[in-house]
Amino acid sequence: MASIRKLFASLAIIAVWASSAFAGGYQLNETGAKATAMGGAFVARADDPSAIFFNPAGLSYLKGLNVMLGGELILPSTTFRSLGPISTQTDMNSISFFPPNAYVTYSMDNGLGFGVGLFTPYGLGTDWPTNWPGNTIVTKITLQTFYINPTISYSYKHLVSIGVGFDYVLGSVGLAQKVATPFTTEPTATLKGNGNGSSFNFGVLVTPVKEISVGFSYRGRANLKATDGTLSFSDLGALTGQSQFANGTVSTSVPLPATWFLGVAYKGDRYSVEADYQWVGWNAYTSLNLNITQGNTTNEKSIVGDYNNSYIVRVGGDYKISEMFTARAGVFYDKNPIPDMYLEPLLPDADRLGLNVGVGVNVTHNMAIDASYMFLPFKQRTITNSAIGFNGTYNTTANLLGIDISYRL
Repeated sequence: MASIRKLFASLAIIAVWASSAFAGGYQLNETGAKATAMGGAFVARADDPSAIFFNPAGLSYLKGLNVMLGGELILPSTTFRSLGPISTQTDMNSISFFPPNAYVTYSMDNGLGFGVGLFTPYGLGTDWPTNWPGNTIVTKITLQTFYINPTISYSYKHLVSIGVGFDYVLGSVGLAQKVATPFTTEPTATLKGNGNGSSFNFGVLVTPVKEISVGFSYRGRANLKATDGTLSFSDLGALTGQSQFANGTVSTSVPLPATWFLGVAYKGDRYSVEADYQWVGWNAYTSLNLNITQGNTTNEKSIVGDYNNSYIVRVGGDYKISEMFTARAGVFYDKNPIPDMYLEPLLPDADRLGLNVGVGVNVTHNMAIDASYMFLPFKQRTITNSAIGFNGTYNTTANLLGIDISYRL
């Protein structure tokens, strides 16, 4: 029973999937290839349809009908080395993700702009060997959120523009982990769940002079409610029929913290540069209450998180090589919000530096292709005070390839 209680505690921690995904390590601001190529420094220009994500005030300046479709191929790699006199190293299995984005906008000559965006701002996961030392914590976890974000904006004489939007949030998670027992049999526990919530966003874009613009945007906190999660067990062998391994249901409510961007941009004849500061209100996650029901038995768990607020500093720009080609580059520093004692191999996180390059190609007068590449090295992180007793050193890198195709009428 001690092993089963440990399992439930692990599942409770895992149920913060939405908040862990939102942490620095798995927050996805890469919702547009053009912005990504410039290190995500985009709030003060917001001059393509991904303005719906970065700063909805920019919609008013996207004249006519604009459609943009694309996504980001994400290739993470993590190595874990245990501490102690006999140290072992485990490499995470190869895994990839492709969070998509899609935007449609329409702006009129009177300053009104409209649009709707679909993007995946929080997600990813990990995939570890089934026999690795942390297999009772996680072997595989995948998580994803979809934001559907209708938006409206209005500009006054190209001096100031204001945009507001509504967020409808959908989320899903899948988890597998081994269960420690006194026997040779190690069952696999699988957790699956879906959740939904809502929030809002708004932005302001000010252009005091032709060359300089200042942008601010805010996306509010959402409570992601999951009421139909399922808990199931496999590979039970001789343990089949034991009540502690009965299938069950899981429910919880997870806060997705508020975030805001502030930036300033300078636009010359052939080049532009921008610097941004992004804040994430991670102290919204202090604890998580979880209900797990198996038959007539319900276990209630409260898990302390005690996350810290975090931030990202971004600098980027572009250079117009010709009417057809534009080169872009950027860099950012991302401060992770998770205290050492709460870091786990579910979603290992650390401070990281993002190095970005990209190119924009005007295929025709109406069609453009934007591509980006990001190399994301994480700072090596050694944990010696793990709340679940799983200490060790994590090393992570990721490669991200983005592409968007835009069409304007």
